[in-house]
Amino acid sequence: MAGIAIITEACIDVKDRACVDVCPVQCIYEFDPAKNVLFSEEEAGSGIVENTHAPNPDAIALFADGLLYVNMDECTSCTACYQPDVCPVGAIYSEEHVPDGKSGKPYNSDDPNKDHDHTFFIQLSRDVFAD
Repeated sequence: MAGIAIITEACIDVKDRACVDVCPVQCIYEFDPAKNVLFSEEEAGSGIVENTHAPNPDAIALFADGLLYVNMDECTSCTACYQPDVCPVGAIYSEEHVPDGKSGKPYNSDDPNKDHDHTFFIQLSRDVFAD
């Protein structure tokens, strides 16, 4: 069974946005600090805003505009964004497969760390949307 998409640490300051283009429901959001709003685009970089949400100030302060965020209430678990050929840094997992630090392996090919726990990002995905 497919799970809700969770974007993890490898996305920080990368934000490739290929996931935005494959998402059929535009549930992947960026934070605009100037407008203090989370927004999703019809297509990455298009400027055509599909949806907006107010951010939770405490949660958004952690990574601000350095990370993309999945709205877990909108994600349909379609699996499009966490296919191996979509995210070039391997930052997206289904909720039930987010690395919990127990495998003893790097969580993606670019991560030199082993036993890296990324389950924090599950709660962050819940907390960042205030409305």
